[in-house]
Amino acid sequence: MKLKSVLYFGSYDGNYSRNRIIKKGLIANGFNVVDNQASGRLPIRYFKLAIRFFKCQNKISAIIVGFPGHYDVLLAFILGKLFGKKVFYDIFASTYETYVMDRELIKKNSLRAKFFYFIDWVSIKIADYVIVDTIAHGKFYSQFYGSNLQKQIVVYIGSDTDYFYPRKAREETDVLFYGSYQPLQGVDMIIKAASKLPKVKFKLIGEGQTRRSAESQAKSLKLKNVEFADWFPMEKLAEEISKAKICLGIFGTTQKASVVIPNKVYDYLASAKPVITSKTDASKELFKNGENAILIPAGNYSTLAIAINNLTRDSKKRQELSAIGYAYFKDALEAKSTVNYLISELMSI
Repeated sequence: MKLKSVLYFGSYDGNYSRNRIIKKGLIANGFNVVDNQASGRLPIRYFKLAIRFFKCQNKISAIIVGFPGHYDVLLAFILGKLFGKKVFYDIFASTYETYVMDRELIKKNSLRAKFFYFIDWVSIKIADYVIVDTIAHGKFYSQFYGSNLQKQIVVYIGSDTDYFYPRKAREETDVLFYGSYQPLQGVDMIIKAASKLPKVKFKLIGEGQTRRSAESQAKSLKLKNVEFADWFPMEKLAEEISKAKICLGIFGTTQKASVVIPNKVYDYLASAKPVITSKTDASKELFKNGENAILIPAGNYSTLAIAINNLTRDSKKRQELSAIGYAYFKDALEAKSTVNYLISELMSI
């Protein structure tokens, strides 16, 4: 493969797993990744990004706008047009979808909501290619923003195997969940399922919008089998996963919940742990119920409780799910493999 250089561009979070894994995958496939990351107010940020771009533009073949980068696509578009560079925009999660539709922190008819929609729409329209995390999410962007399906590239999230890999550990927790406590996570469903399984120990790691209500819910149900923990450093989180019998994905019923496969699910697979998550258009792209994961209807805590109860009692099935899920991850979802479609487009430039 001929070595190519790409510019990772914008105000993206360099520590966020989405950006780390894509960059890691590109490097594993022989690409040189040049970082051009800047923060600060928009005019200052644009100035810094432009200056750095001018210094390396003759050494790169394409621009990848990292996540989050919705405000940076315009500058990337202008520079790309001026210097003949294709722009790949990793939208990952649109602002309107996240803050208006899923978290409901902004009213739909407000000026701010309309501004977020406009920024998302423009960013998608002007990018040469839009990187999406699932086929289902890409279809949503097509229907909601008019995104051209032909210019979408699916890059499944994958997992950072520097941290997440099979570890030998004594199982101390029956059921583990980690996440950002947003509506799509469906933590309320996990709490309700826990209320039906008093002898099963649950550990919920994370913080966010619904954390306080989840704790109140557990308290009102007088649950003694649910432990809440704050965020751990990545290494510690990986250790906690290794100590669990079963790991939980998402169970919310929001629109976004139906089109994403969250980071945690990939991390569980990479750690060779059995996974229970919702059966959605997105999850069906990668998983077969009972084969490499257990899929249940979204928002159905009774079915979740039954699935947890059955799996905690069946060590053979847990081992089977873990082995098949891990083999699938190694074959198709490691960083080097998950960027295959992106590599194909970059090599065609």
